[in-house]
Amino acid sequence: MNARKVLLLILAIAVWALTACNWTFGDCYPVGERTSGAGAGPGSEPRPVFTSAASGDFGADPQGGGERKIACNESDLEDEEERTSDSDSAESPTAGPTSPPDPCPGFGDIAGDGATFLSCSDACSSKCPPPGMAPWVYVDFDPSDFPFVTIVTDDGTGKGGGWQESRINLTFRRLTIPHEIKQWSCPLTIGMPIRTEIYGPIDPDRASSLSEEIMEEVANGMDYHLPQGIFCKSFADKADAAFKSKYKRLGAKVTSP
Repeated sequence: MNARKVLLLILAIAVWALTACNWTFGDCYPVGERTSGAGAGPGSEPRPVFTSAASGDFGADPQGGGERKIACNESDLEDEEERTSDSDSAESPTAGPTSPPDPCPGFGDIAGDGATFLSCSDACSSKCPPPGMAPWVYVDFDPSDFPFVTIVTDDGTGKGGGWQESRINLTFRRLTIPHEIKQWSCPLTIGMPIRTEIYGPIDPDRASSLSEEIMEEVANGMDYHLPQGIFCKSFADKADAAFKSKYKRLGAKVTSP
């Protein structure tokens, strides 16, 4: 066999191989419209876009859509499924291990009704309130914490009359992060006239508002390292003095059992 025949044979084999690699077997469908395998719709029938016998150039869409992705060979579908799987994996974060509880709760995590004194160890200093707040004390009393009831009715005679009291238990906490909270209550009795010469009538709502104001002011200045019994007695004395100093001639009193 001469060289010319060998070259012609090689050329023929190359043309045949190129044609075989580009030839499509079977029908072609838009991706996601097969009746079986990835993208198959339940109960649907094959909807070919074009077949290998269709006229026109390879890759042309006789439907004129031009927007849908065509998959003609099994390798095209496999590549598409692999890309979709990788994309789903990237978008779906994997669940990580459960984080251990924070040993240094933030200031807002421990504050609640009542009065809380807060201090922090060096390890938790970043979670403490910044300097400048009422020194490490958070007070959250409400007028509804001081309900007043009439003890002696006002007969309407004289410059003042009647007497009302609020018997309560105020909650206090001392917390040194990251240690546990120490909590206690102080039983107190707040009393004041129902009618006064200087301030006029004092209804229960007004009495509750005045009590909230004084109790918050005193709570912000207390020493929360005092033993519970001494703390409660000191708190009552300071609240009684605060009423007499701020609302002279009101006649309010604060006592502790």
